[in-house]
Amino acid sequence: MKKILSLVKDHLQQDFQRTYYLTVGLFLCTTLILNYSINLENAWIDRYTGNPIRILFYFLLYGVGYYVTCLLVSHFKLEKDFWRSQSFWIFSLFGLFLLSLDRGFPYQQILVNSFHLPYSVYIWVYKMTSQVLSFLFIFAPLLLFYRKHDKVGSAFYGLTARSNVKPYLFLWLALAPVILLSSLHESFTNYYPVYKTNQVAEIWDWPEIVPVILFELFYGIDFLNVELLFRGFFVLGMVQILGKHAIIPMVTIYCFLHFGKPAGEAISSIFGGYVLGVIALYTRSIWGGILIHVGVAWMMEAAAYVSKLF
Repeated sequence: MKKILSLVKDHLQQDFQRTYYLTVGLFLCTTLILNYSINLENAWIDRYTGNPIRILFYFLLYGVGYYVTCLLVSHFKLEKDFWRSQSFWIFSLFGLFLLSLDRGFPYQQILVNSFHLPYSVYIWVYKMTSQVLSFLFIFAPLLLFYRKHDKVGSAFYGLTARSNVKPYLFLWLALAPVILLSSLHESFTNYYPVYKTNQVAEIWDWPEIVPVILFELFYGIDFLNVELLFRGFFVLGMVQILGKHAIIPMVTIYCFLHFGKPAGEAISSIFGGYVLGVIALYTRSIWGGILIHVGVAWMMEAAAYVSKLF
């Protein structure tokens, strides 16, 4: 825990600039208010589910967030050369495209419908398919991109074999009371648990616990893709272009990723994304972020299960 606090403190001492951080905060507050006042993602973008144009809408959403924040970086940090860098545009456009494709892929419903499943198992299969598609749209392309175009010494964007996870266990434990308190709020219980009651075990003659374990396992593995893209690619990949300034633009689109979730989760993602970005930058590893992310996700699932019992 001391190591994590020390990393964040040292980074803030180097990077903090009042007007810069305030302006970024104002931009994030404005976009958060806009999203939740008009229900931008759930009511507008999701209206085009099944239509390829949804990929474009997500690309515009994330692109605005990322490049506006990069503009703030260049203005306040007097770092303007990266705009003329071919690598900046190749890396950023590629990462934003993968994120948009993963969020807006239009043919998942057609794919799942082709299985001709009973309605009682449809949602379970649909969500499991989402995790598989995330691997195909994020992990696999990033691995190919890394081998062909990238030369950073971060062991495939932070998936290094050696990493000390002990400090992150303490951080995970520190977050437990916050999650337990959040589970008492109606917006939390309306969204969680992500796993919903179904008849998978009954229809396919499985032990009752098997669909739950499979779902939660795949749900946890999906966060590897999240950490690989945001803390791996957008921090450790972009650090060779933006230096330590790669963190703030990543935080912006990470916040935007949570627009369809409860507002409290979107707000907390700003601080969580910042801390995880700092950890990845200075340790050159994303395993700590994966541990925290998966642990928090499963803890939220467990808290939601328990809250629904009372």
